[in-house]
Amino acid sequence: MPGFRALLALVWALVLAKCLVAQWAFNRYHLPINPGFYVWTLSLGGSGAISLVYAFSLFRELPTMPLSGRLANATWVASATGFALLAAMSLLNRAFDPYLLPALAAVLLGVGCFIQSVIDRRPLCKFLAVGWWSSAIALFMLPNFNALAGMALSLVLLVAMPAGWLFLTRGRHT
Repeated sequence: MPGFRALLALVWALVLAKCLVAQWAFNRYHLPINPGFYVWTLSLGGSGAISLVYAFSLFRELPTMPLSGRLANATWVASATGFALLAAMSLLNRAFDPYLLPALAAVLLGVGCFIQSVIDRRPLCKFLAVGWWSSAIALFMLPNFNALAGMALSLVLLVAMPAGWLFLTRGRHT
């Protein structure tokens, strides 16, 4: 994972972990504040702007990128799209309990890491896939808002820490 991608993963993991912990606190302590706006919209808006800048630079590189890079990027776009569809079905259509979303996200992240490990032949990605699938099992066992805190912990352990380590060891400009 080149430096900027590692930094982007680190930022997203920490922002999402912060949002999940805040949502958990709102649910746990019944705080009379709208977390949808004050936590999620503001945080995701800022991180989304950073991601758009990265996406535009990535799309310019796409024609010259090797097939393995295009496959890896397509894997993560497909995983994110799958999660967005699941979130929409849960939150808008009430198709299933929204507290299952962290576990379902962990399954999709495990699949993405596994496919990435096959494409790049990286043992770290295989380890992370197993970590995400183990996390999914634990999150499926947390039937309520405690799954939010569990997902926040998983994001820190399985995204933020490895991305921070890669960013620091591989350099900021790789």
